[in-house]
Amino acid sequence: MAKVLGSIAGVEIYEDPDGRVWYRAGASIDADGANGQHGQPVAYNDTDTGTDYLQNGGMRLLGGRVVRTGSSAIAILGPDGQPRVFPNGVIASKTWYQFPDVPADDPSAYVDSETVPYIVVPPFIVKNTVGVVRGCRATATYGDVTVECVVADKGPSNRIGEISIAAARALGINPSPKNGGLEKPLVNYELWPGVAADGYVLQPA
Repeated sequence: MAKVLGSIAGVEIYEDPDGRVWYRAGASIDADGANGQHGQPVAYNDTDTGTDYLQNGGMRLLGGRVVRTGSSAIAILGPDGQPRVFPNGVIASKTWYQFPDVPADDPSAYVDSETVPYIVVPPFIVKNTVGVVRGCRATATYGDVTVECVVADKGPSNRIGEISIAAARALGINPSPKNGGLEKPLVNYELWPGVAADGYVLQPA
């Protein structure tokens, strides 16, 4: 019988005896990792015309350059501690999951939201499940469509229900990080801590 691990923003999180974790929530869109590494649009750039707003990544334009608005490290930073500008004005964003053997300052080290279906989990799930969560297998189901995913990013502690652009597109949900997503709790999330997603390795927190 499933037990209730806890709840976030009114969403109850369950865990089965076999370790499967599941919940039903809305779906906000996470653009992190969309750095153009597969020829798709980028999430952030130095003119704030990417698929997501700089402010959603903890950044803003100041005097014609992109700067951090706080301690957020969502972007790859330069020696000055500010977001580094890559060719074509790309501001490369990071995901919690980083591909092994790829340098941390390489935009391709992170999971591309535009091309990879992934889900985002809050710290509560990471702390309260036995198996390793980062890189584990997950699924998202909306209506009669189920998409295989990887847990590739970690979100804030007070929010639950977030998917990549690619996952939203596959589910038939508006994939825009600016005005897409789904507010109603109609998406079923499942993850299997300790079971690596196909093509990924588990990365302990």
